[in-house]
Amino acid sequence: MPPMPAGTTNRDRGRRWLPPIFFLTLNLLFGLQAQAANGLPLGRTASPYIGSVMALLATFEDAGVLPPEGTPDANRIIKATIQFQSAFLKSRHPAVQQFFSTAQRNKFGARAEEVEASFRQAGWSGDSFMAVIEAGQAPEAWTGNDLADGFHEFNIGKADFEVLAGLYRNSVAVFTAKGSTFQDVYAQRRREMPGVKSE
Repeated sequence: MPPMPAGTTNRDRGRRWLPPIFFLTLNLLFGLQAQAANGLPLGRTASPYIGSVMALLATFEDAGVLPPEGTPDANRIIKATIQFQSAFLKSRHPAVQQFFSTAQRNKFGARAEEVEASFRQAGWSGDSFMAVIEAGQAPEAWTGNDLADGFHEFNIGKADFEVLAGLYRNSVAVFTAKGSTFQDVYAQRRREMPGVKSE
């Protein structure tokens, strides 16, 4: 990763990686999704979901695992981050909903309901993303076509999932080596992005 210019903070760098078209794309993609998910006016719902995606991408950037911005690989990551969140919020496909709920229960037990409720209200958290990634690594997760069929509606699939899983694993390794965690870095980034409760 190239060094940051003098006076540039990690926060500046994380925001700079996100191309301007990204913000327009997020608004377009999340407008109807947010209303469908919570039944609230767009102004009250779009911001948290946008912020959660921005925070996730900024966390990957902090780990130094993102490809150069504007490349096909970078665009694919942006799409996957948005669309998997959209699928778990919006899809009515039983396999998609069961996968998400089971992932949270298996990881968090009694806390699963709380983590799920937080996801419905504000999108990705470090916990919900971790649970989904770990569940998707199980050999049986993609057995048959049900889950793949559910994701097909959102133009994503197993290959896109594996891209995010690889970013997550690499990020965890980087943060662990620095004495931190993926969840801690994500939480800090999330506080910097749109849609936090204090807004």
